[in-house]
Amino acid sequence: MVYQIIKSKSRVFVETLILTILILIIGIAIGFYIESYRANKIIQDYKDFEVSVLDLKLQNYYYQTMDNASCKIALQNNLVFADNIYKKGLLLEKYEESSQLSDSRVLLNEKKQYVLLKTELWMNSVILKKKCENPFHTIVYVYSQNPSVAKQSEQAAISEVLKQIKLEKGNDVILIPIAGDLGLDSVTMQLQTYNITYLPSIIVDEEHVLQGFHNIGQIHEALS
Repeated sequence: MVYQIIKSKSRVFVETLILTILILIIGIAIGFYIESYRANKIIQDYKDFEVSVLDLKLQNYYYQTMDNASCKIALQNNLVFADNIYKKGLLLEKYEESSQLSDSRVLLNEKKQYVLLKTELWMNSVILKKKCENPFHTIVYVYSQNPSVAKQSEQAAISEVLKQIKLEKGNDVILIPIAGDLGLDSVTMQLQTYNITYLPSIIVDEEHVLQGFHNIGQIHEALS
């Protein structure tokens, strides 16, 4: 009788153990699938910008040769493009925050491609401002891709301030966040041009450089 009870308990234990292992294996498999899907989705989203990079380069050539009569159409196209890039960037940021595979080498290259795209957008915007009599403001937010814990908090605070300004100003402001520490020569040249030695920093209308955190009032003052 005692033997049967022990045998029964052992059987229940073994069955429970097997069931637990199966659940664990299934959970790991599902988790891996979800993470792989997220990583692939992020990479695909960045690759979609490759066509956009070529498009922006062609726009750059056009902006340099166009006359003032073309300003209205060019400005509209630039604003739509900038808005789409900004919204897409917010979405990609959410993808990265939820993925544990965001540090892959492939993804890093795609991030660089995206930063180059935004830098090209900035250059196009500068050309349009000169040709079309400053019809909008530019705010270039240069941040660190691999910040310390303290800098993460600073960058989060700056991002919230800039989002609020973008929400208030709408198309009167083109907001361009750019990672400044990915080793891209074109970005490094811009940092040297504006004597930026600290990340994060904000460049307002190619005239004012605000290094570190500045509140919304100070940024509004630079815009005026």
